[in-house]
Amino acid sequence: MKLLYPEFLMLFAALLYLYTRNRKPIQLYLALALMIVALSRPVMTRTLHEEKAEGVEAVVALDLSYSMQAADIKPSRLVAAKETVRKLFSENRKNRYALYGFTTNALILSPATQDYALLKAALDSIEEGDILTHGTSLSHLLQKLAQKSVPVENVVILTDGGEEQDADRLIEIAKDSGMRLIVVGMASDKGTLLRDRYGKVLKDTDNALVISRLNPILKKVALQSGGAFLRFEDPDTTAQKIAARLDAVADKSLFSHKERQYRDLFWIPLLAAAGLFLFYFVQIPKKWLLLIPFVTQTSDAAMLDWFYLHEAKSAYHQGDYKAAAEALNHVSSRTLQLAYDKALTAYKMRRFKKALSILDGLETSDARMKFKILSLTGNAHARLRAYSKARRAWQAALIIRRDENLLYNLKAILGLKDHPLRRPPGYKTHQTQKDGVASTQKKRRQQKQKKRTGEGRGKDKKARRPLGYKAYE
Repeated sequence: MKLLYPEFLMLFAALLYLYTRNRKPIQLYLALALMIVALSRPVMTRTLHEEKAEGVEAVVALDLSYSMQAADIKPSRLVAAKETVRKLFSENRKNRYALYGFTTNALILSPATQDYALLKAALDSIEEGDILTHGTSLSHLLQKLAQKSVPVENVVILTDGGEEQDADRLIEIAKDSGMRLIVVGMASDKGTLLRDRYGKVLKDTDNALVISRLNPILKKVALQSGGAFLRFEDPDTTAQKIAARLDAVADKSLFSHKERQYRDLFWIPLLAAAGLFLFYFVQIPKKWLLLIPFVTQTSDAAMLDWFYLHEAKSAYHQGDYKAAAEALNHVSSRTLQLAYDKALTAYKMRRFKKALSILDGLETSDARMKFKILSLTGNAHARLRAYSKARRAWQAALIIRRDENLLYNLKAILGLKDHPLRRPPGYKTHQTQKDGVASTQKKRRQQKQKKRTGEGRGKDKKARRPLGYKAYE
């Protein structure tokens, strides 16, 4: 067990000071201490989960100069650019991004990462009111990226271009360092007036109105660097176009993403603190005390469910599928994941029909879970030699997501026809015939026995025969 936020334990110093000033009632301080423990978020550490995925690594550079506060793109160029970057991060989680902000100088806001919570936090930290720099230097940004020890190949720049004039210099820097620039024009050709924070129109040193418009050199720089030039439309559409251009021009790499999972235990001290408050500071009518056993049973059931799920997971990883199935049968909660785990355990035990009977009743709108259900359904049908059903299940799964192993299995059974399962050796399909042969042989043995002993020729036959006239003579 560990604490994710141990800094909250510093509140114990304030609690101890309050306790020394007034020692009664102690139950209050005990409840507050339990709440502090809950705030520190105690967790139970689980195993480290690692996922590998193929994606693109790119630098996203956001123009933070004062001209980005112009309102020719509503509500402002900077707000629209931030929303576009946020959409790009959230919808393309297979890629790895680094975030830069630049004006006349470039500043790294986040290193290259797949931690999208960190990227969004860095993006949200940009405050428009704090930006006072009236200038944009694309050359300084490209020079800083070119000096990195790890070469930068893909750069997404969201800018209005500022007053940059030397397009050839920018193209030279990009080509020498091997950078492909995907430039998003965050301004209109017509442009708009710039205003200060009080709404007053800005003027230059010659007392002329300052109009900010899209810099025309951006398209030339982007195309000659081997990248692309995009005009801003709306955050969703622009983010999709950026992702499509990255997939088209960038080389993909294999990234390894590690994530440690935890089981929260904060509810235990929080529940204890609530109990102290109820029993010592709240007058509870007697009729409400009757609900306590039911609450206790619910919490006990949840703890038992966690225990049985843990036992099932351990047994499954050890290959003891029978023990895993028994543990899953003891779980009281009924969830889709539990049903799938039961079907998977039955499949591992070669009980394919039982696995199919569980899977047939499962329905979900979650694409990831639906893919797993269809894949396992196809596997079970293939084991039962119902190849047509297996093909249908795998084809439906491949519509959701492309999987090389599933494609290989599908190609392997394309030419196969359905066959019933073979019976084990010595199995008689017609049990009634078996009984009939046995009874016939038994009757024959009895008849032979009667012939040898003379049984069946005596009194019974004579008793049934009518008396003729010669009998009286």
